[in-house]
Amino acid sequence: MIYSIHTFELTLILDTKKFRKQLDNAYKKSKNNHRLFPKDNIFNDHALADEGIKIEYHDKVFKKKIKFIVNPTSVLGGNDIKKLWKPNKDNISKLLHKLDEYIDDYFDSKYELNDFKLTRIDFTVNIDVSDRENVSAYIKVLRNIGRVKGFAPKYCKNDDRINTDLSFDLEGNSNGVEFSAYDKEAVAKRKEAQGILRVEVRLTKPKTIRKCTEETVTSKQIRSLALNSKEIFLETFTHVVPFGDYYKKKQAVKIIENNIINKKQREKMLQLVELIPIKKSLHLAQKEMNYRKIEKIMDAFAELNLSPATISKRHKIKHLKSLYTYLSK
Repeated sequence: MIYSIHTFELTLILDTKKFRKQLDNAYKKSKNNHRLFPKDNIFNDHALADEGIKIEYHDKVFKKKIKFIVNPTSVLGGNDIKKLWKPNKDNISKLLHKLDEYIDDYFDSKYELNDFKLTRIDFTVNIDVSDRENVSAYIKVLRNIGRVKGFAPKYCKNDDRINTDLSFDLEGNSNGVEFSAYDKEAVAKRKEAQGILRVEVRLTKPKTIRKCTEETVTSKQIRSLALNSKEIFLETFTHVVPFGDYYKKKQAVKIIENNIINKKQREKMLQLVELIPIKKSLHLAQKEMNYRKIEKIMDAFAELNLSPATISKRHKIKHLKSLYTYLSK
């Protein structure tokens, strides 16, 4: 399994005079090449779009920012639909060198990579579950997990920004971390993404990024985070997604009853299985139980390779392998 950086965001904060000068330069350079257009006080420059970099000018009242939104796979000449960039020391150096060259050229040598702050970074894996039906089934069962400790649903059902049937999205209550699992084929609208469940862990605040690396210089931060993609991704993934295969509730109950000898533990496990669909949340079900040894109960589920979140009655699929089975490949 390749653990990679899907996107990272670099931000350059300028005073009004310098910002206006750079925006004017961008307008001049865009003539006859690409169109610079505004939307909600954000000007999008496509000068480096073919190289895997989106450029945004944020003309806010109090802070003027220029953002470079970088797709490392594209910068290095790859395609992240099926094959992600696999970070290593050599290709990270190549990525940083290319970025420095693009920034230097774009700003006529006035700014360099380390003048920017790393303000967001998204880690990702492509989980190939064979077909779109399976992708949909995994998203549905993940949605049955609902709210987990420290996270809440990012979108409500009626939010028109996203089709919630195609993704499961959580947002940290205050930790600057997001979790998302979605149907890559549906989002990319490309057939070669069929069967891909894309899972992303996003660090959306500079202070969150600083907790994951001791480095303070932007280029060194990118290098450090890229080399530790797997560990950073799994820290959130294991917090959100319980271990174990997924079954219908009736089968899950049977597995517990046939394998758990301790009566108290068995009762608590059965109670959790019953409460999750009622509360529509793993975390709220655990809170309702108010059991101080809940981690031991979760460990017991993991030992059985059984997820406490079950497949809904109305879904045709009766069994899904644990997502950890794919991650271990």
